[in-house]
Amino acid sequence: MLTASTVSALFLICYVTYHAIRTSYFGLGPTRFTGEGIARPIYFTILTSHTILAAGVAPFVIVTLYRALKGNFEKHKRIARYVYPVWLYVSITGVVVYWMLYQMYPAK
Repeated sequence: MLTASTVSALFLICYVTYHAIRTSYFGLGPTRFTGEGIARPIYFTILTSHTILAAGVAPFVIVTLYRALKGNFEKHKRIARYVYPVWLYVSITGVVVYWMLYQMYPAK
């Protein structure tokens, strides 16, 4: 879990840095989703849930890790049973969003 947390934190840092540089130095906005039909509501539903849950789960991940590292396993287990599935969902939907945006329906 420490490795997964570290990789997630590094990814978040790289993601935020990339988009900050892309926006401020190159003046580029967000990549537009080019899918049509049923793909659009599916994509935006996944993107919306991913974004909201990703922003909300981060502090809980930190608390969960802190409790485990301090050896407070009862409190850790109580929160981890809710945090872990949300974190897993955010991880999976992040890959799905990337795949739909850049692989399945790339900008032309």
